[in-house]
Amino acid sequence: MKRMPLPPLPASNTGPTRKTAPVRARMTLMAAAILLFGTACQRDASTDAESAGATSTPVGADDSTQVDQDSVAYYEALAERHDGGYAACGESVQQAPQACDAVGDVAGAGQTAPGRVLLMLDASGSMAARIGGERMLTIAQDALLDFGRRLPEQANVGFRVYGHSGNNRESGKAESCAGTELRYAFAPFDETRFEQAVRSFEPVGWTPIAASLDAAAADFAAAGAGDAAGNVIYMVSDGIETCGGDPVAAARRLQAADVNVVVNVIGFGVGSDEARQLRAIAEAGGGEYLSATNRADLYRIFNARSQQAYARFNCVSREQHTAFNTTSRAQHDRFNCLSRRAHGEFNNVSREVHNDFNAGRATREQRDYALAQARRKRDDILDPARTERDAVLDAARTQRDRTLSEERRARDDRLDDARRDRDEGLQQR
Repeated sequence: MKRMPLPPLPASNTGPTRKTAPVRARMTLMAAAILLFGTACQRDASTDAESAGATSTPVGADDSTQVDQDSVAYYEALAERHDGGYAACGESVQQAPQACDAVGDVAGAGQTAPGRVLLMLDASGSMAARIGGERMLTIAQDALLDFGRRLPEQANVGFRVYGHSGNNRESGKAESCAGTELRYAFAPFDETRFEQAVRSFEPVGWTPIAASLDAAAADFAAAGAGDAAGNVIYMVSDGIETCGGDPVAAARRLQAADVNVVVNVIGFGVGSDEARQLRAIAEAGGGEYLSATNRADLYRIFNARSQQAYARFNCVSREQHTAFNTTSRAQHDRFNCLSRRAHGEFNNVSREVHNDFNAGRATREQRDYALAQARRKRDDILDPARTERDAVLDAARTQRDRTLSEERRARDDRLDDARRDRDEGLQQR
């Protein structure tokens, strides 16, 4: 388009008032001409671009598609080369507890080995105190001996004592805290041997409960207790740990060990603080805390009728805790396996991708796509696995706690019936 010259402006004179209107008019015409010229140029350029777009492919479109295809192929080769082998981690496992019959045996267990009973007695210096004119240690020894006489013939009983060596001063603490001893190894009850084992020490030392529970785990393992139908500990103590150990953690280790054992604790003449720790030990060991304040209480706890009531609860408690622990180990092992393999695959892919990019064997697009896909695969494996693990464990924990609560109530009802029968019999005499 040829641009036409504008007419020249007239020369100025000394009469500005008379010349102002014509000058403004010419300036307005000039601005309008410039605006029309620019609009026409823009319209022509837009029309040219639209015409070109209707007949040609945008620059680089084919190249972008090719890069995407190359990125996919590049990542698929990496994923195949570094596959984590997740099938090796197995399927999700939830162990169901075995059922217990009315007398505390696993239903349908057949010829399982008889259960083992380990009696543990605190012989620390405080057990020399007297209740009703009798030494606490003597009362406990009598109760354990009476309990042994009432055991079924096929039962294997053991006896472990602690706190019976050294003394209860600082000078004897090291010896006393190391003093836990199996005086009667698991065997059928022999009254002469058992009484000798139970009465052959004095209350002199400190209270190494944690060390004694750890030793008890070894006692059961050495006896092959993992195959037994029902193993149980009755620990009689008048106080808390005084040797610096963690008896709650020790009870938890014992209960989780492959020896099928339940830890019951009998607090003998203890205060509220001592009872709190002893109860925590029993709960960690899958058992019960029982309180005795005198000879009658201790005998009541150990009498044969009460043992029948506790037998089923101990069986249910053991089976519930065993099933939960098995489920927990399986779930955590599976998730840890998946986690190791998923992170390993991602790290291997990431390492090779960065090496390829730095060496010029992979483009930026291939690098970014491969890393994004590897990260997505890792998360798509671990997020559902984590959710499933937590849901399974929550359900198993809820089932365990609900079952034990119901069984505890039923056990207490049976104990109440036994006490009423006992009291009625005493009145008739």
